[in-house]
Amino acid sequence: MGVLTRGFSSRHPTPVQVRWQDGEPVEFQRRPVRGSVRFLVTDVRERWIEESPWPFPSPMPVGGDRLRCWRVLAQSATDPRRPAQEFVLRMRAGPGVWDLIRVAD
Repeated sequence: MGVLTRGFSSRHPTPVQVRWQDGEPVEFQRRPVRGSVRFLVTDVRERWIEESPWPFPSPMPVGGDRLRCWRVLAQSATDPRRPAQEFVLRMRAGPGVWDLIRVAD
């Protein structure tokens, strides 16, 4: 790790790979990290849709990106004895583009 990168973290949500069934997330894993922990969704707490503003100045209200969001409880697939953690998964309008946000305890 270089001197300039130490202590800095990404400002963007972590990209993840999500497996979902019947419109609900059931499993996710951070990517592109090799050997990252896989999580199994044990409970969906809340669902909502966020709309991000249009990123370019425009006199016409053309709308922005719609993000489908889930607040979930997820259990580590490799260590099921650990307590479940709360995460927010966001799916952007494009297929297969997901973000992961860890909810602070």
